[in-house]
Amino acid sequence: MTDPAIPSPEEPMKPRALTYTEMMNGGRQQMDEAEHVREQQLQQRVEDLEKDVDWLEKLLKGGIESASP
Repeated sequence: MTDPAIPSPEEPMKPRALTYTEMMNGGRQQMDEAEHVREQQLQQRVEDLEKDVDWLEKLLKGGIESASP
């Protein structure tokens, strides 16, 4: 079960939409280092949660013996 709003690890990261301020500043994206780190951490959390969901789905389908974390 994948969410189309969340890019898969196989797909290259698409640039995010520009904010109004960025559009008014010539269309340049402005992302400071702290925001970049937060976005990376959020993406990692999403990936970890997706792995947990996949593992739980395996547990429900095949029982505890056939699934491993």
